[in-house]
Amino acid sequence: MNIAYSQSILALTMLVATSLSQAATPTSQYFSDVTGSLTTDGFNQLTASRLGAGTTGIAAIVDGINSNVPAGDAEFKRTYGNAYPASLGLYQWSGTPYSTFSISDATLLPNLGSIVFQSEVFPGGNQSLGGQGGLAAAISDVYLSYNGGTQLLAASSFSLSDAPVNEDSPFYDPANPVAEGAVGYFTWDFSGISDPITSYEISFLVHLHSSVVAFQVDQIAAVPEPSEYALLLGGLALVGFMARRKKNTQA
Repeated sequence: MNIAYSQSILALTMLVATSLSQAATPTSQYFSDVTGSLTTDGFNQLTASRLGAGTTGIAAIVDGINSNVPAGDAEFKRTYGNAYPASLGLYQWSGTPYSTFSISDATLLPNLGSIVFQSEVFPGGNQSLGGQGGLAAAISDVYLSYNGGTQLLAASSFSLSDAPVNEDSPFYDPANPVAEGAVGYFTWDFSGISDPITSYEISFLVHLHSSVVAFQVDQIAAVPEPSEYALLLGGLALVGFMARRKKNTQA
């Protein structure tokens, strides 16, 4: 795994198309309403109280759980590691230095143009990163594959930033309020892909001692090219011309 990937995210914060300061979504108070989104799949309350404690909760995330905000058929799975549902989210106390997860869906827009993936992770101390915690110890290695393939596409644009200070959050620490949480915003633009996209899988890595709180995936329809508008207008003009010609002939 490329742990340095998370550090490169910080350098590209300005590439985000939508500001994280926008209104919260039902999935998370830190997520943005995505402009043009036609389909949303959110995952939150990844806790022992909802998914089950101990082996019950672990079995749930290994087998896969469906999106719950709103209820849908997108699926979230733990694919590697020891993370388990705890009181505030998925947590890993020991074992491997990270856990890996995936979100997949085969119910996509027929004219899918882009996908936005948002993440909320509370960064914990990470042994492989010297136990420093912070943004670099949150989410990394975020890739998307489609149509059952293993393309592992990096996001077209992405950011990872501190969540705004919120004293009501269970993660609020008066001694260190800035590092309350890490909010990720990843966008994949499919305009350069000619084949229809019928399914996707987003894979990512969350580090030891971090709490996985929420995720959201939004689908945005493709914007027609100017040439397509021209063809449409030309077709409408032709239909109008033929209709007028038929009317004049009948007269």
